[in-house]
Amino acid sequence: MHVHSAGCYSQRETYSEHFITEESIAILSMLRGEVFRHFPTLRVMISHGGGSVPYQLGRWQAEQLHPALGGGPDAERFENMLRRFYFDTVLHYPLALQLLVKTVGAARCLFGTERPGSGSTTNPDTGKPYDDLKPVIEAMDFLSDEERADIFEGNARKMFPRLKLPATLPGT
Repeated sequence: MHVHSAGCYSQRETYSEHFITEESIAILSMLRGEVFRHFPTLRVMISHGGGSVPYQLGRWQAEQLHPALGGGPDAERFENMLRRFYFDTVLHYPLALQLLVKTVGAARCLFGTERPGSGSTTNPDTGKPYDDLKPVIEAMDFLSDEERADIFEGNARKMFPRLKLPATLPGT
């Protein structure tokens, strides 16, 4: 399953805020609900690096463990629960992408692009599109070559096991 928000018709939020909000709500709703109890092998990919959830990990972890909020010391750790999801790498900002990979692990990240779209905008600092993230991932010195290969291709093959495309296309 792929969670990606659709059109924004709200006066309250912008296009990007809408996507981030909806993807965050999707994660939290699925983790609070019974989806994974009923469908323990369900593979779910959340767009845009999981909205705000990976970056608010401390807040969700504290809530998960807080006795007054229904949690306690035996509650499953929120960062472990996040690893039930896959996340695309469409974040437009290298430090946010590094945080995502370090938070959920390379095995849960799938390379993505937002072109055409907001990722096509040129970053004035680099002169390249904001979602030109392949060189960013390649430069992450904490990743092994195998982890990079998984982000670029291997994890997508795990997420979508029916995908039977050859590793290289003829003529490439």
